[in-house]
Amino acid sequence: MKQKPSRSAPTLSEGATVGQQDEATLLFADICGSTGLFEKYGDLRARQIETRALDLLAACTVAHQGTVIKTIGDEIMSRFPGAELGMSAACEMQQGVKDDPVLAELGIAIRIGLHHGPVLAEKDDVFGDAVNVAARMVALAKADQIITTRETINCLAADVRRTTRSLGRSWVRGKQNEMEIAEVIWYESGSLTQMSDGETQKILRNQLYARLLLGYRGQNIELAPSAQAFNIGRGPKNDLVVDRELVSRSHAAIEFRQGKFILKDNSTNGTYLLLENGARFFVRREEFTLHEKGVICLGQAAFEQNPDIICYECKYAA
Repeated sequence: MKQKPSRSAPTLSEGATVGQQDEATLLFADICGSTGLFEKYGDLRARQIETRALDLLAACTVAHQGTVIKTIGDEIMSRFPGAELGMSAACEMQQGVKDDPVLAELGIAIRIGLHHGPVLAEKDDVFGDAVNVAARMVALAKADQIITTRETINCLAADVRRTTRSLGRSWVRGKQNEMEIAEVIWYESGSLTQMSDGETQKILRNQLYARLLLGYRGQNIELAPSAQAFNIGRGPKNDLVVDRELVSRSHAAIEFRQGKFILKDNSTNGTYLLLENGARFFVRREEFTLHEKGVICLGQAAFEQNPDIICYECKYAA
């Protein structure tokens, strides 16, 4: 009996399409403190608030020739054909949230990051380094801020560039070299807090000389400024493994940004901090800037006799 020839999936060499590369501006906008909305207003009302904000962000995207790529929970990802269009949309998003009577009354704030560069377009999605950098920019932004890169600013007209200010060079996760980042000034200049030359120089010195010393169960670890995060958790692939029931597999990470070591909690049970001056803090799905000395405890209250505490000491440039 004659066998039928087998059919296999086409390989890339046989003409399978992987996408088209192009230049674009990627924008991420994130609703700040959305977790607290669900705790304060309940699931239904909180989701209505999120939807109202995301609809506003989507409308600003379309108004500036952009395309909404996706919404992920409380975050929107958009693509624009040029840097000026992306930046104009970002400014309108920030102002729109402030002008919306419902969102303004609730104190809703957003943070935005954007970056212009080459992307790979596949169907309705985009991939590539520019996407990753834009995502890191929104992670660097605070509430009411728009953060971008020098590469993006270089694509702007001279008059538009004057609405930005440099924040110096910073390590960006996934990049081997530091990147110059900048803030887009969308609000009235009278409310702008200028960064002095001394502050900028201090950030730059910290990038060279800052160190974070960690101590845990006889281990002594020294962290220098790096683009890579230092991961802590129960999972064996973490840089520091704390194998306890209340500790999440990927509990927290320590990153170096803008001249400071920052603890970022990603856990279920949160992270407790006890500072040298006696102050106590609890962070869950939030960030905390580390200063001077203290102890960190994952998933349970911190006290100095606990064998599972992580002692830390920050050494910044003088």
